[in-house]
Amino acid sequence: MQKSPPESKRLTLTLPTVSASITLSGKFQHGITHNILGHLNTLEVSEVTEKVSAGEISITVLLNNSTKEVKSSDHYALLKDFAQLSHLALDCSEIDTAPMHRIRVQRDQGSEGNKRLILLDVDSTLIQQEVIELLANKAGAGAEVAEITTAAMSGKLDFAAALHARVKLLNGLPESVLDEVRNEVSLTPGARELVNALKQLNHCVGIVSGGFIDVISPLATELQIDYVRANKLEVKDGKLTGGLEGPIIDRAGKAQSLFDFAKNCGVDIADTVAVGDGANDIDMLKSAGLGIAFNAKPILQSVADISLNSTHLDTVLFLIGLSKKDLAAI
Repeated sequence: MQKSPPESKRLTLTLPTVSASITLSGKFQHGITHNILGHLNTLEVSEVTEKVSAGEISITVLLNNSTKEVKSSDHYALLKDFAQLSHLALDCSEIDTAPMHRIRVQRDQGSEGNKRLILLDVDSTLIQQEVIELLANKAGAGAEVAEITTAAMSGKLDFAAALHARVKLLNGLPESVLDEVRNEVSLTPGARELVNALKQLNHCVGIVSGGFIDVISPLATELQIDYVRANKLEVKDGKLTGGLEGPIIDRAGKAQSLFDFAKNCGVDIADTVAVGDGANDIDMLKSAGLGIAFNAKPILQSVADISLNSTHLDTVLFLIGLSKKDLAAI
C-alpha cells in the first residue's frame, strides 16, 4: 500500500485587492510569448493566455501581486518598450477583485539557483494526444472512451474507476497496436526544448502518467528523462486482456511519485515543479513547490499557482524563474 505523501511546507501570502491584466496584441510572431515572459517577474504571474487566429496573436498576463497602479508598475514600463519594438498594441487594466481561486496559499518557490525536479504529466501535456483514446480507436470504442476521459479529467468521475472502465474496452486487441500507437504520438510543441534545457541546467526531469508505460517508455528513453512512472497494460498470449498490472497511478499515485522522485533526485519538495492538465494532477500540483496548470481543465486551474494557456510547453522555463541569460548560456 502506498503511504500518503507528507504535507508540503507552505508560506501564507496575503494578496492585495487589486490585480492587473496586461494584454499585448498584433501580428503573429514566433516565440513572442517567451519574450514577453522574459521581461516579467514571473513570481507575480498567475495566468498566461495565448490566442492565435488568422495571423493575429493576443497574449494576456494576469498579475497577482500588483501593489500599485498598473501603469506605474515595473511590468508596464518594461512591456511598453517591448511592445513598441515588437509593433504590438499594449493594453492594461486593474481588476477590482481577483478571482477567488487566485486568493490562496502561495507555495514556497524554493531557493534561487538550487537543483530542481520538474515533474510533467504526459497525456495532453508532454504529448498532444490521450494515449487511451488512440488505443480505443483501434478497438472501435474511441467515442465512448473519449467521453469517459473528459469526465475523469474534469473531476466528474473517479480516475481509477474510469481507467478500469476504459481499459476493459481494449480487451482482445493485439499487442502490436502498442507499436502503432507509439508511432501516432507526437510531442507538444516546445516539449523537447523544455526537457533539453532543464537537463543542460542539471535539473532532474520526471514524467508521471495515468496512461501506459508500454507506450511512453521509448519516448522517455529518447528524451533522457530521469524518472518515469505510469500504468502497465496486461498482455497475455500476444493480446491485451482489458486489465492492468501492478499499482494504479492515479491522483494519489502522481503525488506520491513527486515525493519519491524528489527524494531520489536529492531535492527538497520546495524545489519541485509539477505541470499537468487534469483533475488527477491536483494533488501533485498542490504538493509541489510550484504547480503549473498547462491548458488545463478549470478544476486544476483553480488550485494551480500559475495557469498557462499556450501552444508551447517550453514557456514553462520562464515561469520557473529562468531568465533569458540562463537560456542563452546553454
